[in-house]
Amino acid sequence: MMKNVIFFVAFMLFGIGLTGCESAGPRYKEVRSYSEGLAPVKANNDRWGYINANQQWVIQPRFDEAREFKDGKAAVRMNKRWGFINKQGDWL
Repeated sequence: MMKNVIFFVAFMLFGIGLTGCESAGPRYKEVRSYSEGLAPVKANNDRWGYINANQQWVIQPRFDEAREFKDGKAAVRMNKRWGFINKQGDWL
């Protein structure tokens, strides 16, 4: 009986260890340089947004193209038009 319990516990620990190592694949298609605390990132939906150093979305991916921030603004393209946004994602 004790052998069965030990085997079961070892099996569960081993199984948990294996599932903890699985990867769902790359989180992003492309990542550009961090600038002013944010990095432009191309998500798996082929849209660009911005993440912080903790890899959390600060500006959700909705742009066709995105550049690094400089002086508090970044150039982005949406629907074939270029413009600038601030660090909250608002158009300037």
